[in-house]
Parts: sequence; C-alpha cells; structure tokens
Amino acid sequence: MIKFLTTTIGVLIGTVGLPLDINGNYIVTNIVVLFFLLFITVLCLSILITFAIRLIFFKHVDMQVNIKIAVRYGLFISIGILVAYLLHFFHILNFIWGFAILIVVILSLFVI
Repeated sequence: MIKFLTTTIGVLIGTVGLPLDINGNYIVTNIVVLFFLLFITVLCLSILITFAIRLIFFKHVDMQVNIKIAVRYGLFISIGILVAYLLHFFHILNFIWGFAILIVVILSLFVI
C-alpha cells in the first residue's frame, strides 16, 4: 500500500501541468488526470488513516470488519474532498465552505 501511495504521489507531481492553454481555455486532459490522481491519493491516505484509527480504538473487532469499515469511510471522505475541490476549482464554492459542509455531512452520517 505504501509503495502504491508513493508511486501515485510521484506521478501526481510529475504529470500536473498548467490547466490553461495560451488562449485561456481549459486543457481537459490535464484537469482529468489531476483530479483522478488526487482522488486516488486522498483515497489511499484516508483509508490508511481510518484503518489505523480503527486498529487503535477497536482492537476487539475482527480485522475484516475493520478493513471494510475503513474502506467505506475512506471512500466517503475522499469523494467529499474531491467534490469540495472541484467546486473550488471552478469557482463555484470556496474550499473552506465546501470542507465545512463536508464535515457537517460526515457528522450527520455518524448521528443518523
């Protein structure tokens, strides 16, 4: 998992180009590659972090259950961060407001 994460970060750093061309139009290929690699990187990090937290606090739970729950929470978190970043990138919503809305939605998932 760590090898995959470092490879993804290396590719992310190496392939990110400018999202605008000379005429001021968006280069869709660079934007799609950037968002795909950001999604994979955030997904891997969030799964690792939630799995580590679950290992610390829920030692009595079966390992397979911890893995499934960590993947589910990591997927929710990474999709939420990706949507907030997309809204920020296209100047629809500020990233801070998008992140605050994401936190409220995640907390409401825990409560409901």
